[in-house]
Amino acid sequence: MEILNNITLLDFSRLLPGPLGTQGLAQWGATIIKVEHPQRSDMARVQPPFAGGKSLFYEALNHGKEVWPVDYTTTEGKEAVLGKIAEVDVLVEQFRPGVMAQWGLDYDSLKAVKPDLIYISLSGFGQEGPLAQTAGHDLNYLAETGLLSLNTDEQGRPVIPGFQLADIGSGSYLLQQACLAGLLQRERTGEGSYWDVNMAAGLLPLQVLPLSQHWGGLDPYSFRLLSGGLVNYNVYACADDRWIALAALELKFWRAFCELVERPDWVRDNPLELSVQVFPKAEVEDLFRRKDRDEWLTLAEGQDVCLSPVRNLAEARDFGLTQDLGKGLKSIGHPLIPRRQAEPFSY
Repeated sequence: MEILNNITLLDFSRLLPGPLGTQGLAQWGATIIKVEHPQRSDMARVQPPFAGGKSLFYEALNHGKEVWPVDYTTTEGKEAVLGKIAEVDVLVEQFRPGVMAQWGLDYDSLKAVKPDLIYISLSGFGQEGPLAQTAGHDLNYLAETGLLSLNTDEQGRPVIPGFQLADIGSGSYLLQQACLAGLLQRERTGEGSYWDVNMAAGLLPLQVLPLSQHWGGLDPYSFRLLSGGLVNYNVYACADDRWIALAALELKFWRAFCELVERPDWVRDNPLELSVQVFPKAEVEDLFRRKDRDEWLTLAEGQDVCLSPVRNLAEARDFGLTQDLGKGLKSIGHPLIPRRQAEPFSY
């Protein structure tokens, strides 16, 4: 789906959130010109593992982009960028607020060259405010917004997720939204626009359920509705020490599960009765320990009980969730990564 095949984007971003966001736009057909300083190139280039001398991480984010090495901090480099601006539709930058202005490449300077330019600034805490100049990464944004406090172990210790929520779930996708909204606005009005993408603020929608509980006087830390607080929406260890996810949230699915495992006594009429605080979760844990994971999957096949295996990355690949990105997922902007044999590496 190449809906952006006549759009050119100048990409000053590095590492993960910006490059992934622009890679998604490339999947929609946009031409991406990746700007890299000759002496300060994208650090993703040195992230192992490597194949053919190239970082697989860097390739996943940037393959297919046109890499333009230019020292934009010099007079000559700035003039080259100004010349290129006339040829592009969108500019993305991911520096600390004010840095692009130091080089004369901020929105106010560039819109004088190209009035219909769509300019997107991606940062951790936005362009203004008390934290605007604060350095940070994904973990900082999770911590500052309260999201990390909702992801804890049984002792209440915050657990670092095994993936990047702010960088990807907020930064990359909000960048794409800003780009598409800017293009739509320009199509309607002929005018360019400036977009301030704040990754920390973009995490707030992920907290809509616990925040609504908090506002209503219900403690989201003790009543963890969709994060382990219900027996019918939980993960369980099987006999082979592999895990399975039960998400029979609606009572009709829970009743179907109870019927499948021949436990009619577990049926409840009120979803709150399935809270781990009142329901004997140990009985459900014992049940799942009686069969291997694949035995449970065979039993549940064709049944509406919302039972899924907790797959590791290799299993997810073999299941077809990753190698077929170019087919079913290309239209929603997922990066394609060539399947190569990675080279050995060590730290």
